Amino acid sequence: MKKTHNNYLNSKRLNILKLAKDIIANEGLTSNTFDTIASTHKLNISEINLLFPDGNMDLLKYSLEQLNIELQEYCQSRDLIRLPVHKRIRKILLSKIEIMNNEKKFYKKIFLNSLLPNKNVSLPSQLYKSVDQIWYLAGDTSVDFNFYTKRLILAGIYSRVVLFFFNNNNQQELEHLLDVNLKRVAKIPELKSKIKIIKDYFPKAMKFVKNTI
Repeated sequence: MKKTHNNYLNSKRLNILKLAKDIIANEGLTSNTFDTIASTHKLNISEINLLFPDGNMDLLKYSLEQLNIELQEYCQSRDLIRLPVHKRIRKILLSKIEIMNNEKKFYKKIFLNSLLPNKNVSLPSQLYKSVDQIWYLAGDTSVDFNFYTKRLILAGIYSRVVLFFFNNNNQQELEHLLDVNLKRVAKIPELKSKIKIIKDYFPKAMKFVKNTI
């Protein structure tokens, strides 16, 4: 009974998210987003508020969760295990770009909203979830230092590629940018080199993010 109830609620939340996408793509995520959804589609605003009790932040988090679910289902339907690890990462990251490209304006507004200060959904936490999922889908089994350095390294690459994607439409240049970066970390280096890569990539990624706000 509980599972049926949860499925029903998730179905309702999915429907609201679907209706919200065009509105957010055009207007951004504003304090009036739920009111606009309700008035445009003749829905009860109280029901929407019950489905997303924390308002916009709930909707933002839910949209990113659904994106991750879609990516996981997409990747699990493909035979990635035969590829070298860095090519798996490449395929997964490009698959995520492909999914977001179908609703690029919406995801750009969602992504930029997470850059705003004083938000419960912060860029660092979402960045970590994204790269952690990519490594998981790639079959990563590392532990200890390797676990964290892989995610820090990929965080820099992921940030640069996604920000390029949101601000450009050149797929060839995007793939070139990704390939140049992945080539440098195709083989996990020794400890001394790992620290150098983290120093090279992470500050650049954060500077790139800062310049887009």
